[in-house]
Amino acid sequence: MEDEQELIPGLPDDIAMDCIARVPFRFLPRLRLICRRWRDLVTGRSFRRHRERIGAAEHLIFIVQALSGTAASIASNATNLSLPIYAISVYIATDNSWHRLTSPEPIPLFSHCVAVERKLILVGGRDPVRLDPIPDVWIVDLVTGEWRKGRAMSIARSFFACAAVGGRVYVAGGHDKMKNPLRTAEIYDVEADEWVALPAMAEERDESQGVAIGSIFWVISGYGAQTMGQFTDSAEWYDPEKGVWLTEEGLCSEESGSSACFAGGDRLWCVGRLGAREYRGGSGWNEIAQAAEGMKETSCMATMGGSKIFVMGADRDDGGSAGGRGDYGGWILDIGAGKWIKVETPANFSGYAYSAAAVFI
Repeated sequence: MEDEQELIPGLPDDIAMDCIARVPFRFLPRLRLICRRWRDLVTGRSFRRHRERIGAAEHLIFIVQALSGTAASIASNATNLSLPIYAISVYIATDNSWHRLTSPEPIPLFSHCVAVERKLILVGGRDPVRLDPIPDVWIVDLVTGEWRKGRAMSIARSFFACAAVGGRVYVAGGHDKMKNPLRTAEIYDVEADEWVALPAMAEERDESQGVAIGSIFWVISGYGAQTMGQFTDSAEWYDPEKGVWLTEEGLCSEESGSSACFAGGDRLWCVGRLGAREYRGGSGWNEIAQAAEGMKETSCMATMGGSKIFVMGADRDDGGSAGGRGDYGGWILDIGAGKWIKVETPANFSGYAYSAAAVFI
C-alpha cells in the first residue's frame, strides 16, 4: 500500500497544517474540494481547535439582514421593490470585511439565526412572498458551505424568542399565522433533528427576545393579546432541572423591551437609549458604557466571547427604516474598556438587521 499523500508536497505535515489553518474562513469550503486529505482535515474537529491554538481563528458575525441599494436591485431583478429581500450577511471582525452567504432559497423575513458548534441554524420568520409565519429550519455547515433543511417547528411562528443553549435551540412565544400571541415553547436538538415541546410560559410573549445566559434560556419582555403592543417589563427563564418557567419582574422597567436589544453569554447585557448595561440580578443594572455616538436605535446584537459585543443599529445621521432598506451600521463595544468602535459598514450591507449570531472559528 502506497504512503499517504502529503498535505503539501515537500513540506512536513505539521508545517503544512499551519499553512492551511491560516487560510481565511471564507475560503475554507473550497479547500475541501482540493483532495481527500484536505477535505478530511478542514472538516475535522481538531482543525478548528488548531486554528484557535495558532491564533488563526476568526470572529464572525452572521446577520439576517434586508438587502439595500444596489444589492437589493440585483437580487430582485426589478425596479419596484415593494418588499425587502433578506440575505445572510457576514461581518468578519478579524479583518473588518463584509461578505454574503449564498443560499439555495430566499431567506425568510425576520428569521432568527443562532450558532451551534460549526453550524448556523436559521429558524422561522415570514415567507418572503406570502408574508405568513413559517415553521421552517435551515442548517448551514459553516466549514463545507452546505445547506440542508432541518425538521420544522411544530407550529409556524414569527417574532419569537430564540437562542442556542448547550448545543440545542430554544424557541418561545411570538405569534402564529392568525397573529395570536403565543405562550408555547420547544427545543430543537440539532444532531438528532428533533423538536421537543416545553411547558407553556406563564404569559403570552409576542415580539419577545431570547437570550442564553450560561445554560439558561431567557425570554425577555413581549406582549399578550390583552396588552397588544404594550411591552411587559418582566422576563421568564426556563429551569431545565425542574422543568418549569420562572418569572423575573421589572427586568425592563428602565428600558422598554421594544427599544433595547438584549444578549447573553456568561451574563445578561442590554444596549439601548440608556447605553450599554450589565444585569446584576437583585442589584439591578450596572452601566458599562454610555450610548454609542451616532447610534439612533439598536436592531440586534451578539456577544463575541466574553469581552466584546457587536451591535447593529440605525445611524443617527442617516435614519433607518425598520424591516426595510434603511441606513444601519455596526458598532463593537469593548466591555472592559467601556468604549465603542464604529464599524465601517458598506452601503450594500446597511439594510435593517433583524438577528445576529457570533461564531469564533
